Amino acid sequence: MLLATEKDLTKLLPATGLAILLAACSSGGDSVVTNPGGTPGSAPATPQDVQTVSGDSDSIDVQNTISWAFDPNATSYTVYWDNAPGVTASSSVLVPTLQGSRYVVHSGVDVLAGNTYYYRVQAVSANGTSGLSAEVAGTPQTTIADNALNDVAWNGIDRLVAVGDNGVIQSSPNGTLDGWTDVSMAGVAGQLSAVTWDNVNAQFLIVGAGSTVLTGSGTSWVEEDLSNLPGAVNLNGVAWLGDRYIAVGNNGTVLSSNIDGSAWIAQDPGATLATSSFNAVASNNTIIVVVGTNGTIADSSDAVAWNEQARPNNNDLNDITWDGSQFVVVGSNDTILTSPDGLTWTPHVPGTSDINFVAVTQWDAGLPLDPVVATVGSAGTFVIDPHGDPGTIVRTGTTEQMEGLAWVDDGASTPYFAMVGHDGAVMTARYN
Repeated sequence: MLLATEKDLTKLLPATGLAILLAACSSGGDSVVTNPGGTPGSAPATPQDVQTVSGDSDSIDVQNTISWAFDPNATSYTVYWDNAPGVTASSSVLVPTLQGSRYVVHSGVDVLAGNTYYYRVQAVSANGTSGLSAEVAGTPQTTIADNALNDVAWNGIDRLVAVGDNGVIQSSPNGTLDGWTDVSMAGVAGQLSAVTWDNVNAQFLIVGAGSTVLTGSGTSWVEEDLSNLPGAVNLNGVAWLGDRYIAVGNNGTVLSSNIDGSAWIAQDPGATLATSSFNAVASNNTIIVVVGTNGTIADSSDAVAWNEQARPNNNDLNDITWDGSQFVVVGSNDTILTSPDGLTWTPHVPGTSDINFVAVTQWDAGLPLDPVVATVGSAGTFVIDPHGDPGTIVRTGTTEQMEGLAWVDDGASTPYFAMVGHDGAVMTARYN
């Protein structure tokens, strides 16, 4: 398995001066995670913000990465685990395959794809031990391909679809208990960049290189005919507008469709935007906002007439979402921007260093009552509430670049994030 290096993981630390301790432990290794900065004589509190990220980043092994909020009064931590709910201090002590001052990686013969594992964390200091944390769970799945996966979408009921390089399309009923299968379309071999779902047509729509547009149920596909458009372009992003789709791409490309995505026309964003690469698009039902390279932001009320905005910075802007109250944009060099109206933008400090954020949460099947914004990117970065100044960094246990992020909520089970990335990485994270 590809394990994080100290250099890679140090990039993810907020400015707290923490030292990450890395140790590859065998079954006879240490069973606790040490923190040399603990304050003697101060009893540690029960560990908070315990999170689990589950999955596979390199087709070799599956894992759960358990992390928690740092407590300066703790000198070490013990993680207890079981394969059934109800973990206690009498449960098995986790022997990590990788560890740091506030995370452990659980993998090896004890961790199998499709099985759910349960964890509780206890802090230790010279003055005693804390209570056990709230119980968390993780259900890893293994990847089935080495191709980079660029985006993922959820249909709200029973289907996740991930798309990637070389025409790869993967599907799973949930990305946790049920594994991924290859549902690629024969004859489509180019890069597939983005996927969305809409409830009106009850279909996924995929866009990619060479003006590729595919529609389908999640297991079978139809390639739509865009031969009426002059030249083939690479399409990088797509969104549903309520009555039609909008797709954006290289060289200032903006395309809009009929209601079912079977017919498309090109829109003209203006000469000054023709040299920009548009990476993503989102709408709040009043304004449509497109983001792209070198800080490009453009807006429109109808997808026909476009206004180029003043650039907030010169960083590449890679993705955008609407969370019900604000637009959130993510980009290179730790860029996080928010706007209540798509016109005025506020920069934020996510707490990372030199990270290229690639994707922000998408809710294709509909916003939940309390949407959780998160972002993923280079060095396996996963940040909850990145606009929190700083956000909450959650360890993923991988250094693969993550490319896509969707919120999975079927209305019955505990909601979670589905993440995909380079080397076929497929991961899930229940936000606790």
